[in-house]
Parts: sequence; structure tokens; C-alpha cells
Amino acid sequence: MIVPHALRSRWSLGLAERRGLLVLGDAVAAVLAAVLALWLWALTAREPFATEFLQTRWPWLVVFPAVWLALNLGAYDHARLPEQPADAFRDTLTAAALAFGLYLVLFFLAPRDSLPRLAIFYYLVAAVVFGLAWRLTYARVFSSPYFQKRVLVVGAGWAGREIVAALEQFQAGRYRVVGLIDDDPRKAGHRVHEAPVLGGHASLLPAVQQLGVSEIVLAIHGEIRGATFQALLDCRARGLSIIRMTSLYEQISGRVPLEHLDPDWVVAAYMDQNRIRLLYQLIKRAVDVAAGAAGLLALAALFPLIALAIRLESPGPVLYRQTRLGQGGRPFTLYKFRSMVADAEADGRARWASRDDARITRVGALLRRTRLDEMPQFWNVFLGEMSLVGPRPERPEFTADLEREIPFYRARLIVKPGLTGWAQVNYGYANTVADAALKLQWDLYYLKHRSLWLDFLILWRTVGVMLRLQGT
Repeated sequence: MIVPHALRSRWSLGLAERRGLLVLGDAVAAVLAAVLALWLWALTAREPFATEFLQTRWPWLVVFPAVWLALNLGAYDHARLPEQPADAFRDTLTAAALAFGLYLVLFFLAPRDSLPRLAIFYYLVAAVVFGLAWRLTYARVFSSPYFQKRVLVVGAGWAGREIVAALEQFQAGRYRVVGLIDDDPRKAGHRVHEAPVLGGHASLLPAVQQLGVSEIVLAIHGEIRGATFQALLDCRARGLSIIRMTSLYEQISGRVPLEHLDPDWVVAAYMDQNRIRLLYQLIKRAVDVAAGAAGLLALAALFPLIALAIRLESPGPVLYRQTRLGQGGRPFTLYKFRSMVADAEADGRARWASRDDARITRVGALLRRTRLDEMPQFWNVFLGEMSLVGPRPERPEFTADLEREIPFYRARLIVKPGLTGWAQVNYGYANTVADAALKLQWDLYYLKHRSLWLDFLILWRTVGVMLRLQGT
């Protein structure tokens, strides 16, 4: 289908706008499913679907949609909006499976006959049908050329090649790179991932007008020459959006491009965040204390069973103590359930752990997959040495080496380490320097964008990791 360039540019939407539309559609579908479930409930009970029936059941109109939207929270992650049919099926059916699992837990814990069984069944079926219909419609609409952003990249060097590759990897259906601009005459006519280098700054405005460009990505690392700067101003004066490569990379990947950070990036990011951090820090600490206390109560209930399983398989202590670095580089003692054989580091030399590490016991593997091995860390959270959410606490032996190998690695110590974190839910366990460098990109993103919303998203995705046994 051929779509006029001007029409494409007019209808291109940002990620925030697409996410907002997705949430609104999900909310409408969830409410409609709740209304249908209540109507079927009344029909089954042979009662009129009228005011008298709704007076005692109306809270379910709120509870059903609220729980369903919460279970779909992972689909609202900026880097993975469900804009393909496969994504729609995956996310909707995953939410239904989580809802069914949650119902089974509540069914065994709640008093007898306190839950409306048929109504919940009706709601789950209706929510899947309405939700899937909306998600498939959403995917079909936003995968069409009408809503595709046409991007022109200024700079065909390393930064330009990196953002073109990132757009193809993360956002192939939302962005189309129509070309690149670079003043180096040797690059003219070359291609970067199928996108042509169209010429120098003089070609910028004509290319914007001829190719229906809706956004310009500035991928120049360093000083921008006067003629190029003026060409960018001319485009901005015509209403075009201009975004830096680093900002767009963060938006589409949830990571910070480590190679493109200026030396003062950490200071600037931390100072900008500190202007609005007091209330956030107070709420975060209050949540940590409450969650730490609740986690310790849960630990007390599960400790005998977990301890027995650990001791039956292998001799040695139940709890494992290890020195880790906290906020500001202060060492503290971290507690975990032992998941390896007792003499895993008998020679005293620190080693990376891997997914198929032979030192991990069978009970330990299960504890790691469910993340139950980290439950004793609620004590560290309660004491204030850790937070619920933050970068993974690292061992001093590894930190010293990684700081020499990876720029900005010590920036992780600006905030408290976390029981879970943005890097943990996106990547998993690091057992090489390259893995640590990649995870640092997510940690720096969290450092820059940390908020109550991001913390809540991380906690919710952690629950999904635990339920799917994807812990490491």
C-alpha cells in the first residue's frame, strides 16, 4: 500500500502517545468484560440485571478491571508495546494465566464461598476475548505505514550506525530510517543497514521535504558545525522534531548508550534527579521498611521448609553470607539461602556464577529460578543497606576489576543496591565483563529515570520472572 509522505508524517505518534492509547483501549475492554461478566452472573443466578443486583456486586466492576490492567502492566513497557499479532497473543494469554494462578491462590486462602467462581470465569473469558480483539486491532493499525515514523539521521559515523541498528532491532515496525546526512564526502552514496547516505548538510532540508521525514535524529558526537546547525534550525522552524541519538536510544531500548556518554553525564543526571528526589526518597524508604518487615514474616514461615530441603541435599550452612558493596561503596554483609555446595570457593578465589554452574545444587537451582534464595535479603532491606529496587549489589573483588574495564561502572554505587532492579528483569545474570557492561546500560537508565512508577514496574515484572521460573 502506497501512503503519501505527508499523511505518514501527520499520523506518526510518539511512544508515550501509543502507550496511552493502548492503556485506554485495555481499560475500555476490561470494563466491558466486567459488565458482561456481571450480566452473565445475573443470568445464571436468575436475577434481573438491575439496580438491586448491582448494589451488592458493583465493587467487582472496579476490582475485575483493576486486577486485569495490573496483570497487563508489563505490556506497557516503552520498549515492547505489543504492535505485532504474536505480541498481542503472548501478552493477553500471559495475563490470563497469571490471573488464573492468582485466583487459585486466593481460592485456597479465602473463606469458603467468599469468591464468585462463575463470575470470575466469565470475566476471564470475556477479558481475553475483548482484550485480544483490541490488541490485534491495535497491532494491525500501528503496524501500518500510516503510523510509521520516517526518520532522517544526521551523522553517519559510529553513533549514526548504532542508532540505525538499534531502531531495526527494537522498533522496526514503528520507525523507518529513510536516510542519513553526513558532511564527509567519502560517505556519500554508501548505505548503513539499507539506509542511504544522502549527502551533506545542504541535502538536509530537501531530503526532509522530499521523503516526508517526521523526525530528525542528531547522531553527531561532539561539536556541530555552523552550517549543519543552521540547517537543523531551518528544519526545526518548519515544525520537525529533533532528538539526540542518546535520548532516542534510551526511549526505544530502556538502556543508556554507554559509549556515547560525556564524562560529566553521571554528575548531570544525578543532580537533575536530586531536585525532585526528597519526597521520592521518603516514600521509597517507607516502602522498603514495610516490605522488609512483610518479607521477614514470610521468611519466618518458609524458613523451616527451605532449610530442610537445603540440608537434605548437601551438608553445610543454610544461610550464605557474603560481603557486597552498598551505596557510596560501603561494604555490608548480604544474606542468601545457600544455593551452591558448601565449598564452592574452597581456594578463596572469587568466581563468576553461570546459569549451568556445576556448583549449584538441585534445590539451589529451584531457589534461584524462583528467586527464593534472595529472601533473607529482606533483612538487608529492613536495615537500610539495600532497597527493594536498585542495581544488583556486587562483590568488592569483581567491582575493582570492572571499574578498570568499564567506564562509569562506579556510578552504580550512587544509589542503594536492590533486591531486584531494571537490569535484573531485562537481562539476568552477568558472568563476563561484556555482560556486566551491557547490564550497566540498564543500571544507568535506572539511575537517570528512577521514579515510583519505574520502581513499581520493576517489582511487577519481577513477580512475572518468579512465576515463570526465569530467575538466575
